[in-house]
Amino acid sequence: MKSGVSKEGIRYAVRQSGRSVAYCALTIGCGTRYEGRYPAGIAHFVEHTLFRGTSRKSAAVITGYLDRLGGELNAYTTKEEIVLHATVLKEDLGKAARLLFELATEATFPDKEIQTERGVVLDEIISYKDNPAEDVYDRFEELLFAGSPLQTPILGTTASVKKITPQMLRSFVREQFIPEKMVFTVVADIDEAKLEKRVLKIIDYVFSQSH
Repeated sequence: MKSGVSKEGIRYAVRQSGRSVAYCALTIGCGTRYEGRYPAGIAHFVEHTLFRGTSRKSAAVITGYLDRLGGELNAYTTKEEIVLHATVLKEDLGKAARLLFELATEATFPDKEIQTERGVVLDEIISYKDNPAEDVYDRFEELLFAGSPLQTPILGTTASVKKITPQMLRSFVREQFIPEKMVFTVVADIDEAKLEKRVLKIIDYVFSQSH
């Protein structure tokens, strides 16, 4: 495995595998515990709405971008981080990696799309409340971490999610989605020295385009 820090300040790690499928993930250290002055659940809401459009791609294009290549794009939020990840053939690794960085650095959070996604998140909160195991776990963490940012449920509450505005989403991303909080990881059947060079080249390209 090779690891290091790009000139932009992004930590990275690459590892060669013996598989034709490649995996890449962009982790941003801004999960629920970093929501601070924002309504509870904003980190998770950001994760959802990153896919709703960038300065170069609409939500529809993003949704089908890797599907057309036979790949998969997804994301999740924890108390500690937001993770965007993709699975593609190794030949399409560059496209997947650039898309992950585009979502993280060029998301536009269109008002109409945000209202649609708000409904999705609210439905998710309701479904969790209907799941005793999930509800008990959230209540347990709330008691265990009482007085700490970790006590907040990842999804937030119905009331808190309704308070989140497009301006808040953009502000949260500007503050939290910074190179120093990003880690990019890749596993692919490519020589590690070559893979490291490709990763650094992609990072350099993305940040030269978006900044």
